[in-house]
Amino acid sequence: KQQTMEDYDKIRNKFLEIDTELLPLLAELRKQKRTYRNAILAEFLFVSGARIGEAVALETCNYRKEDGYLDIFGTLDSVQGYKRAKKEPPKTPAGYRSNKLTKREIELLDEAIQIRDLNRSLSDDWVTMDYIFVTDKGVPLQRNSFNNSIQAANKRLDKPINKPISSHIFRHTLVSYLAENGVPLKAIMDRVGHDDSDTTMKIYTHVTNKMKNKVVEIIDNLPLSCPLE
Repeated sequence: KQQTMEDYDKIRNKFLEIDTELLPLLAELRKQKRTYRNAILAEFLFVSGARIGEAVALETCNYRKEDGYLDIFGTLDSVQGYKRAKKEPPKTPAGYRSNKLTKREIELLDEAIQIRDLNRSLSDDWVTMDYIFVTDKGVPLQRNSFNNSIQAANKRLDKPINKPISSHIFRHTLVSYLAENGVPLKAIMDRVGHDDSDTTMKIYTHVTNKMKNKVVEIIDNLPLSCPLE
């Protein structure tokens, strides 16, 4: 299908540029105590490629630090409220995955667990759950409040990001980053838990098209020129 500029802009709006958009947004979230937890979750969504429902459904037993793997085997069903939320199986086989942990994921998970355990020791009405990304009371972080938080943080930036900001943009940013660094599409889809994703394919194609400039640059730097006689 022939791509229009409108199609091009739609795909570009699905992910953040690392230096000029992602890092300033994460820094703004970390500035305030009330949004610090959301900063940890936002960065984790980026480096892990997990959906927010998968991330907030992570339990301590899913974090196999000694083995170096994170088991992502479900998503959180909060239809009856987050205090009664239940972990439900993934919709597709690709949703069952064990991702090899990066150093940054380990740091983020350790920090989230440390904050969780500290709050548990100080709380008189802790909700008996073993999820990792939770509130002061032990309730899993809510998608809507998370989205509201990152959107408010974006508005506080000196140069707000002119894109629809939600939890999913961090996952798409990882797709963009890996594509830009030459990671094969199949490996990216395995990381983010996709059997077949139109959005992943479009982002991958969009970014790899940008890399055509790099190809030209490499060829132009070849010592092939010779003086005309």
